[in-house]
Amino acid sequence: MSVTSQDQAFRAITRIVTLAAGRRYVWHGCGDSATRIRSSLLRDLIIDEAEPLPTELELRRHETAILREAREWGLGVGASDLALLAELHQSGVPTRLLDVTDNPVTALWFACERDDEAGVLFAFDVTESPTYGTAEPSAAPEWSLRHALAVSAKTGAPFLVRPARRSERMQAQEGLFLSGAVPVGAAPAGADGLPLPFSDPPGKERLANLFSPAERAAGRPTRLPFCAIVIPGRMKKKLRDHLVALHRRRSTVYPDAAGFRDALRDGEVALHPLPEAVSAYDDVDAVGDLRPAR
Repeated sequence: MSVTSQDQAFRAITRIVTLAAGRRYVWHGCGDSATRIRSSLLRDLIIDEAEPLPTELELRRHETAILREAREWGLGVGASDLALLAELHQSGVPTRLLDVTDNPVTALWFACERDDEAGVLFAFDVTESPTYGTAEPSAAPEWSLRHALAVSAKTGAPFLVRPARRSERMQAQEGLFLSGAVPVGAAPAGADGLPLPFSDPPGKERLANLFSPAERAAGRPTRLPFCAIVIPGRMKKKLRDHLVALHRRRSTVYPDAAGFRDALRDGEVALHPLPEAVSAYDDVDAVGDLRPAR
């Protein structure tokens, strides 16, 4: 669905969350609605869009090679493959993991981060998806990841990864990862290489009933495994202005030095007017006693 106002955007989030008690959702925001949902590793392996997508075996072979070389590099000492994969992903290494968040407001901020094209907010129902930590001991380093992938291949469902060691940025974003074995069958429109939950579309009438201003209108869908909410480009700044009141701005979403560096590069840090300062050549007070210490 495509929203037409900031009220409708926030109402859509609320209606998804309250559709049915006991359902759990994770969220993913993308600044360009034309971008397909793909893991960074799958994206790296796609050479020609006209060719078939990489298979689970192709993905697994590249993934295994990356983990092998990372350990040769000296990374992941004493860690499972799943823990090392999460650590590599947080450092920008291509992996099969997809960034998601427990907080829809954070994902909405990402959907509105850039002003130009339409953004999109994705909601995934993960009520039946297992969650794996990365601190559990295992019989062998590769066991936890192999187990998670084997279960995913058998059930056709994704799994969640909640790293024991999370960067400052990931903590601020309330982030975790969604992943799974590359599906061999159909996948929801706009998504590749992930066994995301989906079903036949509920239809325009049911969606209209779900997101209408009326209080819990009848005729809503009974469940919503996968939903994409499109945010028109013209609405992004208005929504970001409202998200500030919910403590979502660039400095809180990217609270680390790298976030400050990027904001400074993009001209989003106000350096002017420049403050008063004293030249080092004239800073008499800072010189102090220059006599050598005894």
